[in-house]
Amino acid sequence: MQLESETKTLESELSKRLREHYLLEIAELGVQVRGGVAFIKGTVPNLKQKKLAGEVASQLKGIRDVVNMLRITPLPIIDDESLEKRIRRALARNSNVDESKISVEVVNGIVYLDGFVNTAAEKRLMEQEVWATAGVKDIINKIKVISARPKSDVEVTGEILQSFSQCLGLDLSKVTVEIKDGIVYLRGVVPTGYLKDAAEELATWVPSIASVVNELKVLEVPAFKGYVPTGSGGAPVKYYSQMRK
Repeated sequence: MQLESETKTLESELSKRLREHYLLEIAELGVQVRGGVAFIKGTVPNLKQKKLAGEVASQLKGIRDVVNMLRITPLPIIDDESLEKRIRRALARNSNVDESKISVEVVNGIVYLDGFVNTAAEKRLMEQEVWATAGVKDIINKIKVISARPKSDVEVTGEILQSFSQCLGLDLSKVTVEIKDGIVYLRGVVPTGYLKDAAEELATWVPSIASVVNELKVLEVPAFKGYVPTGSGGAPVKYYSQMRK
């Protein structure tokens, strides 16, 4: 009886996490947990959302493996004006970002973001919100991270760690951040190569950082072995914004 209750709790928590990433709004998903293994079924509009659903599930405590059975069913083409309105609504409902600081333009399904934010985490969250909007083909992210005042190495380290936790869901007990002479050193372990690259990208977004030395080790989760994120046209990319600079 206790095992059944724990399973229901995990299923409920997983559905909640998927909802927080707005996946349930653009996809038809069903989740089941059996013996610590999460089974995800249904349809999503693109490969990005399929991989994101699996990643969200793998980060949930109590889940030891993920069986991603999602099918990719492209959505009907959405006109640029309607897509822009959807994106603005998505940004407006997220209390962790200030959409008034940025501009949004959509041309043939490609979203152009510009403006400025105070932290790398806010820039990443805005991009995440846009990717979670049905109909987006690609993102050109030119948002600048501008600090209101110079920050100490301790403050910058805290900001980077916060962005790792808030934006990537990394376990901060398994990663360390050290700053020496404007150079950030990342050490520890992450579950996928994608998250290793994403962590490096987030660190480079922080003002005053000259360069990043990425010494993170990849301890691959079986569900994501061999996963390479793709952009428009299916081409492999290192990380969302890095491919667009």
